[in-house]
Amino acid sequence: MIGSKNLSDNSPDKKDENLVVVGRVRRPTGIKGAVLVEVYSGIPDRFVAGDVVIAGGKEYEIVATGKSGDSAKLTFASIDSIEKADPLRDLELSVPAEDLPENPPGVYYHYEIIGNAVSTIDGQQLGTLTEILETGSNDVLIITPESEADKKKPAEILIPVLDGVIVNVDKENNTMEIDPPDGIL
Repeated sequence: MIGSKNLSDNSPDKKDENLVVVGRVRRPTGIKGAVLVEVYSGIPDRFVAGDVVIAGGKEYEIVATGKSGDSAKLTFASIDSIEKADPLRDLELSVPAEDLPENPPGVYYHYEIIGNAVSTIDGQQLGTLTEILETGSNDVLIITPESEADKKKPAEILIPVLDGVIVNVDKENNTMEIDPPDGIL
């Protein structure tokens, strides 16, 4: 199973390499500076007062939280009007990777596995995991073949993440072993 947080690809400096994007400000709500946030994990109450997030290269402390439908409603310190909140529109919110909650065994954040070399349980090297598509029912791994021999294969291999598909993830060696459903390869 895969969590739904991604590593930020537009890191302006070295310290941002350890940031994980956790949501996107949709728009201000009300007149006191609160914003509605699309939470990428799908858990709108993942934020609590006191959390610090990074948006547009600046740190923002959350002073109040709430929910509005499936969005989080956040109020930041020093953002006390709709005019001050509006520049946050469409900015992504990031947190340091070490501040993320630990996943249960067998569940991974996207940033932990994207870039892994992928092979099947019988040793067939498939390529590199380059993207994960989130669909309504299950995630889909997008694997890009690497070797010249693999160029005869499709440009991308799509593997649905169903129970039992991800057999092993070795974070130290950046490898993943899968048991793809019949008929996929």
